[in-house]
Amino acid sequence: MWKKVLAAGSAVFALGFLTPIDSGCSIVWSTASCEEGMQLKAPDGLEYSTPLAYDSIVQRAELKHDDRVIMTGRTYEVELAVQSARKFPKLQRALERLATDNWAYMHKMMKYWEPDLVEQYNARKADGWFSDGSTPPFCYELKFSGLRADTTVFSCVGEEFIFLGGAHPVTYYRGHVFDTKSGQELNLDDIFETTEGLAEIIVHETTVQCREQTKMIDKKETVKKVQKMIDDHKLQ
Repeated sequence: MWKKVLAAGSAVFALGFLTPIDSGCSIVWSTASCEEGMQLKAPDGLEYSTPLAYDSIVQRAELKHDDRVIMTGRTYEVELAVQSARKFPKLQRALERLATDNWAYMHKMMKYWEPDLVEQYNARKADGWFSDGSTPPFCYELKFSGLRADTTVFSCVGEEFIFLGGAHPVTYYRGHVFDTKSGQELNLDDIFETTEGLAEIIVHETTVQCREQTKMIDKKETVKKVQKMIDDHKLQ
């Protein structure tokens, strides 16, 4: 019997699809159920996780000086579909807090960078830059990528891209993992029984997967830094 259930579950997941929407950088997961109200369970009695529908929406900001935009900013917010939000209101509130934090952080940093960017702009304008009406390439972007969205876990990562006029831009990654039912943001020690030795594994795998020219110089020091991130709940 459970093989038939698994087959039905596979058919349900086969109906899932990705659809871009007008807001840009947006993903919609949707699924259909073959039997209304049916509670599927795996052979061991655990409930199946089923996909959640959601939208990711780009939020934009600008920094202006000299009657032109000298910096653009983009961040994201995530909204569950109406039915998903009604079923998991705590997750929806957690995602709303995340959006608020993203927006506040972007505005705080753009305000912090403003004096230096204005100084760079004025110096370059004095050297003849921007006479053709072009604008500076300064930008901040936190780009959303969904990793998992179902009735057990909602996880995503933000790719943080920053260019402030130096030789190269800087990229960071900010990950978030939420318990769908409670809305609690999970840390590594919420998932693993122990994180002992995890820092060494992370550093080893990162070193193996990196290109030769980007390999870490001091592995012991890197392990200490990763361990501190784990201890401070800053690594997810």
